[in-house]
Amino acid sequence: SPKNIATAVKKMTKEEDRTKEVVVFGVDEEAGECVTTKVSTILEQLEEKPRIMGCRRIGQRVTGESKKRPIIFSVKSTDIVYQILKKAKRLKDIEDFKTVYISPNRTLDERISRQKLVNELKERRLGDPTGHYFIRKGEIVKADN
Repeated sequence: SPKNIATAVKKMTKEEDRTKEVVVFGVDEEAGECVTTKVSTILEQLEEKPRIMGCRRIGQRVTGESKKRPIIFSVKSTDIVYQILKKAKRLKDIEDFKTVYISPNRTLDERISRQKLVNELKERRLGDPTGHYFIRKGEIVKADN
């Protein structure tokens, strides 16, 4: 039916938009801030200067709390998202950005399955401290030493 087709197209469009979005966690929040400038500063640390579109904080603002709401922003293509994510782990080595994390924009189901994977990864690392485990393409992989 036309209604089902419209729903499917809407869902695909949302997924397509999501693949061009990046979420940044752990950035200090101040009154009257310019989140686009903050994101640009972080990306400059990764030697990336994409055109940032639709940059905003997500989640409820809680007065009196020092909770740092995540920032979500869009870029022009999924290739740019890939480049940013590939370099994101460099932030942990930069003094002012040790607590800043970058991840792809995931749906609720993706976040839940990712959390299960991360928990399983932690268990495997505890069970085999000498092994080097990591997540690749939705699976836990052990590196060959």
